[in-house]
Amino acid sequence: MDYIVNTVEEFFGKLNKMQRELADFSQKLDNRSEKIPILLENFEREVFSSLAAPTRGNAVEKAAQKSLDNLKKLVEAWRYKIEADRKGKEFIKKNEKYLVVMIFGAVKAGKSSLGNFFAGKKFLAAPFDNPYKHIDKPIFETEERGRDTGDVEKDAAGNTWFSEGVIDTTGAIQYFTLSGLRWVDSPGTGAVKKAGDTKNMTALVEEYLSYTDMCIFLMNSSEPGLNDDMAYMKKLSKEGQEALIVITKSDKQEEDIDDEGNLSSVTIPKSQENRQMQEEDICKRVKERYSEIDANRFRALSISTLLAGQALEEDNEEKYRASNLDKLMKILGDKVESGAIERKEANPRKLLNGFVDYVLEGLDKFSVDLQGMEEAIDKYKQDMELRGQVIVSNVKRNVKAEVMQKSYEWNSRVKRGDRVDNSIISLSVADILKEKLNAEINAQMRQVIEDYEAKEFSATKANLSAPGLTMKTATITHTYTDSYWEEREPEGIIEHIQGFFGKKFGSMKQRSRTEEQVVDIGTNLDEFITGLMPQVEKYAQEGARQSLRQLRDGYFKKREDFAAHMKQEIEKLKTELKTLKIEG
Repeated sequence: MDYIVNTVEEFFGKLNKMQRELADFSQKLDNRSEKIPILLENFEREVFSSLAAPTRGNAVEKAAQKSLDNLKKLVEAWRYKIEADRKGKEFIKKNEKYLVVMIFGAVKAGKSSLGNFFAGKKFLAAPFDNPYKHIDKPIFETEERGRDTGDVEKDAAGNTWFSEGVIDTTGAIQYFTLSGLRWVDSPGTGAVKKAGDTKNMTALVEEYLSYTDMCIFLMNSSEPGLNDDMAYMKKLSKEGQEALIVITKSDKQEEDIDDEGNLSSVTIPKSQENRQMQEEDICKRVKERYSEIDANRFRALSISTLLAGQALEEDNEEKYRASNLDKLMKILGDKVESGAIERKEANPRKLLNGFVDYVLEGLDKFSVDLQGMEEAIDKYKQDMELRGQVIVSNVKRNVKAEVMQKSYEWNSRVKRGDRVDNSIISLSVADILKEKLNAEINAQMRQVIEDYEAKEFSATKANLSAPGLTMKTATITHTYTDSYWEEREPEGIIEHIQGFFGKKFGSMKQRSRTEEQVVDIGTNLDEFITGLMPQVEKYAQEGARQSLRQLRDGYFKKREDFAAHMKQEIEKLKTELKTLKIEG
């Protein structure tokens, strides 16, 4: 008995000392948090005035829709957080003269039973005198209710306690005050929603975690370290909050034979090895899953409220020690004994910094949405760029094929002696080029953009300079060789005698002559086509580039500008928010 009473007296001594320290304490709440809603409202107004509702179904517009939907959720969460921050400051101010310890954990973890133990329910019924029988009864109050069930209840003696013994009982944030301690009980995290609930139980718990001075996180010994439970460790560590992990129901039933030979069941503690293994396993798993957690702020302890209650009923010191409730009471006493004022002063800083970090996280998520939109735009732009060369190649081929068909008609007219005006040819080819360019761009873009609708592009009409289509002639040159007799004077005595009698002297000579003949060889069709195609390719490239630019601007430019503008606004808001954080 002496050991049990001594542990309670020591605990109360530390509670009373803390109460005296906090008697003259007044919480100074920083007004920096009041600036956050103004910054968020300005940002919200800027975003929604710039982000038009999506009108198409391509990837960019889908990304824009996702951004819009997520932003609406984000703004709604901010508004909820603003209200929660207001409530938090009121809660902190209301409890400035008490150390607020919040108990939370999954349903069936034994939160209410542990709370009633510290409130003195078992001590008042104990068969021996103890400090609980000489103090004012703890005052039970409800801070915020989320459902109508799970309220406090009175026993036969008229004492008030937390309701316990029913699965998923508590539906409110409720507490009792014991000297300088405020013990806050909470709904089970992951509690199933019930008809008539006005609050989400898990959200209600998460909200108040940020406002307390210390948390005791209960885990059922039969299923410790569940994934949902683990997630709270990250939140607490991030907010600089301290938590004690308490593994409840660390006991088991064992059959025994009483003095009369009857078989009975007795409650005994789980072995020290078993308890240590669970405690080390939980701490290890928390650290492995959340490597950024400050391990110095967390420790685990196995307890059995059932064993502690039996120990008080039986005045059994050994059972009381085996329950580990003495250790838990000492841990809490040590926490309240030192640094109570420092803990209270740290709360506004934690609340403000937590609010800023919460908003910064949301902005990072919005940045990811914007990045998704930009990546979709870049993908389309790359695909369109790749299609640009295909467009030019196909247009050149298709224009050439149709111009060839047209040129046969023009060629026939020229052959008949008609004149085909070059300006008519140029205009006709320009019309063909425009038609083929529009058709090819639309055909290619249907393969790039899911919701593409055919368009008439207003690219500058090609100013082609078509070479003249005329008849071609060829001059054929013939060379002839003519033979002729060329007479000469006689030479020598003999030829002169012979010449006297009438003989002629000379030799056969040859001479060449050239005659030219002009013949009709058709029209200059090949030169016409060869001279026209470079111009067609040039204007096809320019037209495709201009048209694709119009298309990009029509489809994506607004979203691109919005993303760029929002990135600037996000960085601006981040900078302003970070200046509000309190260091230390």
